[in-house]
Amino acid sequence: MEADGPEVRAYIAALVGMGAPVVPGPSGLAVPACGAAEVTAVARRLALRVLPERQRRAEPTPGLLGLARALVVDEHPSAPGWTVAERERLAGWVAVLIEHRGEDGVQELVRALNEGPAAAPGAD
Repeated sequence: MEADGPEVRAYIAALVGMGAPVVPGPSGLAVPACGAAEVTAVARRLALRVLPERQRRAEPTPGLLGLARALVVDEHPSAPGWTVAERERLAGWVAVLIEHRGEDGVQELVRALNEGPAAAPGAD
């Protein structure tokens, strides 16, 4: 079984679908606190870079939305202060990033968020 293969993705999606309870404590994503718009802009920029040219719109795979919510969006230290709409918008971009880059995409997002203003949209 490959680490980023379909079997692993299906297993993680099943775990996410079980609805594990939220446990109080520090967030699992080691990034600075910031607004949802800032995080979404960075995720969007990174996701748009990896979309195939034939694909004009970012359409997240439904199965990856739960994974994106559970492992990235809900783990952001600022997530409790975001609206449902903000969280869903971010989850969509993170799902696209995961679909095309897997764990590397998440790590790239974490690095970009930790870089601060240099990672802002248009900074490239």
